[in-house]
Amino acid sequence: MKYRLMISIEVVEFIERLPVKTRKKLRNVIVAIGNDPLGESEAEDRDETGRRLEIAIGGEFALIYWIDDVDRQVKILDIHAADR
Repeated sequence: MKYRLMISIEVVEFIERLPVKTRKKLRNVIVAIGNDPLGESEAEDRDETGRRLEIAIGGEFALIYWIDDVDRQVKILDIHAADR
């Protein structure tokens, strides 16, 4: 079942400033995350509360998100250079 995507406005604003080709690649990754959140995760981390965060790579960028299984939502919280 597909998850609903919730994307931080800071992530949206960051992506809007990128070249069109890069934006399209990231959009494809975001859609894939919504379809299969764990299948797109390439690594995991924990936030300050201990909540599991997933990391998906889209080209040179890493998207940080968490999966809210109860509400069937994926919450994309941050984006940064993948090597960071």
